[in-house]
Amino acid sequence: MAPRTAQRTALTIALCAGFAAACASYKARPLPAGPDLAPSAARLSVDVSRLRLGPLKAHRFDPARGLDPTDVAILAVLGSPDLTARRGLAKVAAAQAFSAGLLPDPQVVLSADFPEPAGLVTAYGITPTIDLLSLITHSAALKAARASSRQADLDLLWSEWSVAQQARQLAVTALADEAKAASLGVLAAELDARYERSRRALAAHDITSLVASADLASRLDAQAQLAIAVNAAAKARGDLNALVGLTPGARLDLVAGPPLASPTGPALETALAALPQRRPDLLALQAGYRAQDANLRKAILSQFPLINLGYSRQRDTGTILTNGLTATLVAPIFNRGRGDIAIQTATREKLRAEYQARLDQTVADVATARRDREADAAALAALEARVPTLVAAVAQARAAAGAGDISGADLLALEQSALTQQVAMLDLKLALALADISLETVLFLPSDPLLSEPGGDLK
Repeated sequence: MAPRTAQRTALTIALCAGFAAACASYKARPLPAGPDLAPSAARLSVDVSRLRLGPLKAHRFDPARGLDPTDVAILAVLGSPDLTARRGLAKVAAAQAFSAGLLPDPQVVLSADFPEPAGLVTAYGITPTIDLLSLITHSAALKAARASSRQADLDLLWSEWSVAQQARQLAVTALADEAKAASLGVLAAELDARYERSRRALAAHDITSLVASADLASRLDAQAQLAIAVNAAAKARGDLNALVGLTPGARLDLVAGPPLASPTGPALETALAALPQRRPDLLALQAGYRAQDANLRKAILSQFPLINLGYSRQRDTGTILTNGLTATLVAPIFNRGRGDIAIQTATREKLRAEYQARLDQTVADVATARRDREADAAALAALEARVPTLVAAVAQARAAAGAGDISGADLLALEQSALTQQVAMLDLKLALALADISLETVLFLPSDPLLSEPGGDLK
């Protein structure tokens, strides 16, 4: 082999080896064989440094003293299977942004002709080309991909906030229903004992069947309300376990946290006015709009008629060398990219309308949350003023019934009225707590310092 031919062969082998080394390799990633749920909270990974929500990050997490609603919110953000999947989507968007930032690789076309008559040389051709259209649209494509990645990240942040607040609501609900069940359990035990006394008295013909039937009805009513409270608490705990990634049989050591701070007055109005610059889902829609605006610019730039440009060097069998240029052009006669431009324009208008609808819905959600909270607070204040008087009247009525001054039926009616009012007060306290969390959720309060980046212009 001639030295020059050997050099070319060595260079070709080296280039092929370099290309092979630069290629990624495939690794199998089998699907999981079963569920991946922790049997207890102790098995959950709690790394507070991974939290992005400022209010949760600043909270002192100490499971030894029990898990308050904010502790449960932390567990949900870090352990929710749904959030784990959503983080995968955010990584896909980040990978797409990385891909959009890469310049197109040039292409090289190699050819060779081997003549059969003796005395002629081997002909060859080398034609490197570059995709000019990708270079022209590279900046717009990169802006679109980066904005889409930002949108995915903000959507993830809003999902984390929503899951955290949902976990808090479930924890508050479970604690409230368990407290109600405990109160109803004491009352049910008292009514059980009363019914047993009535049953024996009826057997001894000391009371009428009407009195015994009233005691039985009261007992059954208390048992029914107790069953409802127990089932509601169990459902809240089951939903909470699923949210944080625990097995259905696991039991969190829930404790009541500090009282919720209700946003009212000027602070609420300020938070509402600043929502487009603060709330992650609104910022995500703004980022999506910017991405679509860049896609429209890309579609307009794609009308450029010159697509590929290349250089060619060839040698024929007669050893004549030639140099030349190659170009691929689009004749803008029929298409001219008008279809893609129309699609991208319509999509941008759709996203603008979706953003306006979300903004309007946000204002309506805040108004609804405020109205519900005010109604619950007013109803609870009225009950809190009335129930102590009613409880005191029941105590006096019991003493009077013991002295024979009032009938058992009158005492039973008064006790049932007190029970109804006390249960209603417990329900209103829960409703008020949930309304506070809902208002905090839609207002994105406390605000997150990570969202200091402007949302961008929507012109």
